[in-house]
Amino acid sequence: MTTFYNPMPVAATTFTSDSYTGGSVPASFDAFLYKPIDWGQLKLTIRLRIKLRQLPPKPIPIQLDADGKVFWTSPWTGTDWQRFIRGAAAQADMWNNKFWLLPPTTSAMFSEFDLGIIGTNQAQRPNIRCELSVDFEATDNPHRTIDVANLNTQMLALQGQPRDPGTFRSHALLYDSLDTVPWAFPYGPGAGQPTKHYVIAHEIGHAIGLGHIGTILKTTLCEYAIASEKLGYDRFDPNSLGGRNSFYCYGLLQEIAVVGNIMGAGDSFTVDNARPWLWAMMSMGKIPAISAHQWRVVMTDPGPGSWVKK
Repeated sequence: MTTFYNPMPVAATTFTSDSYTGGSVPASFDAFLYKPIDWGQLKLTIRLRIKLRQLPPKPIPIQLDADGKVFWTSPWTGTDWQRFIRGAAAQADMWNNKFWLLPPTTSAMFSEFDLGIIGTNQAQRPNIRCELSVDFEATDNPHRTIDVANLNTQMLALQGQPRDPGTFRSHALLYDSLDTVPWAFPYGPGAGQPTKHYVIAHEIGHAIGLGHIGTILKTTLCEYAIASEKLGYDRFDPNSLGGRNSFYCYGLLQEIAVVGNIMGAGDSFTVDNARPWLWAMMSMGKIPAISAHQWRVVMTDPGPGSWVKK
């Protein structure tokens, strides 16, 4: 059943973080909380404004990737650019219909949206549906500006390089034209390895504040990589190079529940990926830090709400 929402939010915030604590990375986004017109769920929308820019042509049409490797590029055509935008939007949409926040049923907690039943001491406390809305063609005050290189696929073929996102290593501020293609992350095939990785969906997670899955879960290997980088020992173990951006923090050599996460090398989501929506509610003042542990995240629709005593 479709739920209709009042177009005016009941709360709004601009969340900004420059922290690497708790599995987070520096990020900024807007968030809005909407009430339903009926007895449905509340809706919490994270709005992210990203300005994707076509990397302009150069006298020598080459571009360095995140590892400093040289790639030949081509001018963008209007058709190719719109295809890329559609692919990016499809990957951003992977974050939708994944998470719901369940407020505590303690009467003193989050009671402002309770819907009482006349003549009884009961009220319904609405659950909260989490939504992500990304504008990839933002022109005014974008949260992030990202250049996109159009790789020359003919040159890739001549060089014997695969035409997938693993060829050119993108980063937070530089994508490439192949990033809309899902691919197998290069840990090698075999049991326990992810079969699909979505570059833009992964980068969207960073844009709303999530670090790699190893930093979120504080896995032993990721913590080792971070410490190794700080001490300058990461050069002795290639998998720990980059610290929190290392393969270990992507989940290398760890169970599929870790490495297969969207913030690792796979395409699965867990309740840990819902943290930006909890941060948004805390930023709005709707979740006091002291009671944050009483909120729950679920990944199946829990219905409109829970009954509480007034």
